[in-house]
Order: sequence, then structure tokens, then C-alpha cells
Amino acid sequence: MAMRLRVLVWICCLALLLPAMGRAEEPARLRLGLMAFGSGAWLVDVMKRHDLPAAHGLDLQTTSLANPAAGEVALGAGGVDAILSDWLWVARQRAAGAKLVFIPDSNALGEVLVPAGKGIENFADLTGKRLGVAGGPSDKSWLLLRAYGLRKYGYDIAAKVEPVYGAPPVLSQELAQGRIDAVLTFWPFAARLQAAGMKSLLGMDEVLRGLGFDQPPPMMGFAVREDWLAAHPGALARFIAAKAEAEARMASDDGEWEALRPLTKADNDAELAGLRQRYRAGLLKGDDPAIPQRAAELFKLLAGIGGSDLTGGATELPAGTFWPGSP
Repeated sequence: MAMRLRVLVWICCLALLLPAMGRAEEPARLRLGLMAFGSGAWLVDVMKRHDLPAAHGLDLQTTSLANPAAGEVALGAGGVDAILSDWLWVARQRAAGAKLVFIPDSNALGEVLVPAGKGIENFADLTGKRLGVAGGPSDKSWLLLRAYGLRKYGYDIAAKVEPVYGAPPVLSQELAQGRIDAVLTFWPFAARLQAAGMKSLLGMDEVLRGLGFDQPPPMMGFAVREDWLAAHPGALARFIAAKAEAEARMASDDGEWEALRPLTKADNDAELAGLRQRYRAGLLKGDDPAIPQRAAELFKLLAGIGGSDLTGGATELPAGTFWPGSP
């Protein structure tokens, strides 16, 4: 009887332990909100085609977003665990009490483009022109352009041009139809416009150098909920490792871009080549512990122009904006 009782106890203990052991081996689930045809979707497509999330113990699930605002709402409501965003937005949310952190992902930046042969050859030539601005009056590139004008030319370009705010695809059409004279837009749309014959007037990388940032902090990356990080220790590092493998393939293998062609919606080889070149140029090159410090300096500069609409009332970059293990 005693032996039978001991066996029964062991069986009960094993029954209790097995579910826990199974859970320990289950991959951590990351719900990532993405624009259906954005550069983040290209990255995830490469990751999933090569089974990289599973290889790193991650269950990567994606939610298609109608627009960036939908992603911000979904992240705040807990419908997703992470979205692609910029650290300025994360900083503004942290200033308002949200528990989010930023993981840098790309150095790719926007650009000012103009039609060739229209007499717009430099920044000063934009005076009196209709300038399309993607992202609205608080867009980081627009604020950077304003700061650049103040520092280098002594005036705020917002007072010298007629800004036309709108969605990037709409502004691209407006430029092609001659209804605006120039456009400040996001890098994928800049690549498409340049492939279509538009001329690059001024890149945000040059603007940042003009503002004293020879090595600007990466602007784009992943905004991640802190409660997800706490619930899945080590999972973010596994995601970053899987992402790095995918990016290495995208950096070295043109065949990956042929597979991505339908997702990029490139109309021709020149457009695909432009998207590929700009994506690769924006990839981060190793760890850089100085990123948060440079971001703090840039935050102060932009706060002086964008005010509380940009910063959420913060005068300094909120502590903890950047994940401590950021690349």
C-alpha cells in the first residue's frame, strides 16, 4: 500500500510539472503591428520565409494596420505588443505616462525633392514655393528642416513657403501634376520619386550634419510595451537576433529583393533598386552606446521648435525612452 501511495504521489507531481515544462519550452509570442506594404512588412516577410522567428524561439504574429495612427491606438490599448515608430513619439508617450520603450532599427531618413529643370537648385530657392510636407506640422523631418533654415540661413522656412500637409502618396501625385513645387517626404516615397525622374534637393542626413549631428541617432525603430518585456524576459533579444539575420540577407542578397518585389509594389527595376539601396543604407552598423545621448541633444533642439505638440510638455528626453539593450 505504501509503495502504491508513493507511486501515486509521483504521478501526481509529474502531472503538475509537465504543463509547466511545456509552457517553458513554448516560444514567446510577439504581436507586431505593421503597415501592410511598408518596409517593416518587407523585413518580416524575409524573417518568416526563412523561419527565423521560430529558429530563435519566437512566435511572431503580425497585425495589418491601416495607417500609423491605427498602430499607435492598438499599442496603447494592448492590441499589439510593438509597432514601428520613431523615438520622438515614444518620448512623447513616456512624458504622458505610457510605459513604452524604443529599440532603434534604421538610419533611413526623408528628403526634399523637386522636378528637374524648374529652377529650384538649393534651399533658398524654396522661398515663395508650395512645399508638400508628409506627416503634418509636427513631423520630425519638417521640424529638422525648420531648424536647419534657422541655423544656416537665419530664417524659419515655415514663414517663407506655403506648406501643404498631406499623406505621402497624395503629395507624390501633387508633385507629379505640378500642383506643388517641392515635397519633403519619407524615404520610400523619395526613392520612388527619384526613380521617376525627380531631383533630390536636400536629404535629412545633410540637414542633420548642418545642425551639428555628424552621427545622428537612428530615428526609426520599434516601440515596445514594457509589460510585454517584463512578461517575456529575453524575448526581445531573440527578436533582435532574428531581425539581424533577416537584415543580413537583405543587405547582401539581391535575390531577397526579387522575392520582395510584389510587396514593395515597385513599378520597375529602377524603383526596386532605389528602394533596396536606401533600405541598405539605413541599416544600423553595430552597437553604439552614444545613441541615447545624441537623441537627448536632438530632442532639446527640436523641442525649441515643435514645443509641447512635439514633446508632450517634456523639456528633456524622458528617462528610459531607449531600451537599455538597444543595438
